[in-house]
Amino acid sequence: MASPANGALERYKSVITAATSVVGAAMLLRRLVADVLPAGAPPLVGALLLLPPPGARRHAVVIEEFDGAFYNRVFLAARAYVSTLLADAARAGAPAVFKASLPRGAGAEQITLAMRPGTAVVDVFRGAELKWRLSGHGGGGRRGADGGSGEAFRLSFDGRHKDLVLSAYLPFVMARVEAMAREQRQAKLYSNERGKWRPVRLRNASTFATLAMDAALRQDVVDDLDRFLGRKEYYERTGRAWKRGYLVHGPPGTGKSSLVAAISNHLHFDVYDLDLGAVRSNTELRKLLIRMKNRSILLVEDVDCALAAAPRREADGGSDGSSPASKHRKVTLSGLLNMVDGLWSSSGHERILIFTTNHMDRLDPALLRPGRMDKHIHMGYCGFGAFKELAVTYHGVDDHPLFPEVEALLREVDAAPSEIAEKLLATDDADAALEAAAKLLRDREAGIEEDGGGYVKQKLHVGPRRPRPRPVPAPGRGASAARRVAFDEEMVLLGLGVAQRQGRGSGRRSRGGRGGRVPGRGRR
Repeated sequence: MASPANGALERYKSVITAATSVVGAAMLLRRLVADVLPAGAPPLVGALLLLPPPGARRHAVVIEEFDGAFYNRVFLAARAYVSTLLADAARAGAPAVFKASLPRGAGAEQITLAMRPGTAVVDVFRGAELKWRLSGHGGGGRRGADGGSGEAFRLSFDGRHKDLVLSAYLPFVMARVEAMAREQRQAKLYSNERGKWRPVRLRNASTFATLAMDAALRQDVVDDLDRFLGRKEYYERTGRAWKRGYLVHGPPGTGKSSLVAAISNHLHFDVYDLDLGAVRSNTELRKLLIRMKNRSILLVEDVDCALAAAPRREADGGSDGSSPASKHRKVTLSGLLNMVDGLWSSSGHERILIFTTNHMDRLDPALLRPGRMDKHIHMGYCGFGAFKELAVTYHGVDDHPLFPEVEALLREVDAAPSEIAEKLLATDDADAALEAAAKLLRDREAGIEEDGGGYVKQKLHVGPRRPRPRPVPAPGRGASAARRVAFDEEMVLLGLGVAQRQGRGSGRRSRGGRGGRVPGRGRR
């Protein structure tokens, strides 16, 4: 027989079970009504059902890893962006479990963090709180044509922030990731070989901060590059190709190649080092141009030497190299000009064209006009400002007792920055290095030079040396069979049966056609 206490306990359990069922059903009904309730419904209906305001309801955007059989670019961007949120959370000491990975070929400083499925991280954008949650799909395979495999991000937020998320936040995430990719990517150096580009990593660490260059000129170049990157709409509105040409000229050793590396590191652009001597025709040149990527630099070093033997047009009147006779000919100047500012120059966007030369006066004026070479940059000999920058870069010295003497010497003599840098790199002792650089300038002012082995030699002014005898071609037409040999003031002329010998006091002459033929000499 059940006791009264047991009966009361059973009734209590029944009441709790019924109340729980009613609350669960009410919550389910409330969720269903909230989902089907139109946006324009009277607020009183939602208030009677204890629903939150429409703007406060949680919305979500699902970003799957695959879009059909291809990777979803939005998912890749979201994964990279969430990695930055995790890094911030780790630095703030937030307790969480992350996955760490290291891209192939990257250094230890490029370790990236990733979320594990089922975890979440919160971001704040313009006062809106947004939650990223990663979920994994079953099925085993990572890729499927229906996009059902792989992982997915669920971005949830309050409904009142829907317009903000779709119109501002997601574009911000994409732009942020794109900027991060440009900053972290390793630039590549391409060289042309048999009509194709061969890439290697560009390991030149030159930057505008380490470049021995006039401060005003450096700032002018940096401002011009930044202005070029930000004028996409301008080039589209004016109907011009989004490119810019630079002619870098100056004596050897003044830092022209280092300037190209500094531009590449500043813009995070790849460099395509074009060897015109290895290009077989204008057609091949166009193919190489088309195969270049956007956001890149096309470099032609010593363009004056590359174009020294290039004709303005092909001998048969064509300049495109399409005729059979021109397949094995080199690039012409017309072909190069078409590449610089012709129709083929519009085959890509955000391209920098850089030509370097030691002798600007040897270039065809057609190559120098604006629109082809938009900006001329003169890399001259080392000035005192550049010398001080080298001293700071190599030894951290911004003031020294030798500076006044060096400044005076640099006004009198010419020295390339590479020569100064070589002396500064010779020792770790700053005083000794600066003394070596000053000695180089003193010796140059005195006319004393150092050879490659470090031995000092004095410049001597001596008279002209006697030239060595060498064969001299016979003048006149039809005299190709004749030969002159100069030997100790005697000259023998042989050819076509004529032998003539002239020496000291010798006036003998014989004619081969009249029996005076030289023995052993036949008609040539």
